[in-house]
Amino acid sequence: VTLEQIAARAEVSPPTIYNLVGTREQLLVALVDRVIERLIEALPDEPQEDPIAAARAAIDHSTAVFVADSQAYRQIVRSLGDLAVSGSNLAFDPSHLHVAAMQRAQEAGVVRADLDPVALGRQVFLTYMAALFAWAAEDLSDRGFAIAARHGFATVLAAASRDEHRDAALEELQALGADLARVGWSRR
Repeated sequence: VTLEQIAARAEVSPPTIYNLVGTREQLLVALVDRVIERLIEALPDEPQEDPIAAARAAIDHSTAVFVADSQAYRQIVRSLGDLAVSGSNLAFDPSHLHVAAMQRAQEAGVVRADLDPVALGRQVFLTYMAALFAWAAEDLSDRGFAIAARHGFATVLAAASRDEHRDAALEELQALGADLARVGWSRR
């Protein structure tokens, strides 16, 4: 995506885009920041009683935001690799959403007390990012992206759940695994 293409779609001149946002890199960061803002705006102000349901809802909502304009966001996400190397930072670290979810799950007695909820949350984030980049590369369909993102969360949850919650986590993991196998990975 070039600034000229963005300007044409916005029906403004390229210098207008540059003056309002900056370089192409700054524009890409701003677009991803907007996705994160939409996600945060959609989250309830008060934490939900069920921290696992809240975490699932955040994952579902964020995948839906990307998929809503998949053609554009696939291009943007593919460009994110360059941004990571450049040292550009998002306004908000989205892994904090997953860390907070794991902390609430631990406080609610779903996640084992002897595990670090920060490490667990960051692992959920890493699995989400892997699904996002596979989707951007068109190795996953829109539905496959949503399932893979949920599957990553379920994998961490199944490994970290206390004994009394493990069976439910494993059932979800098995169902999502079957769904992911059904949707399949694209073959090029």
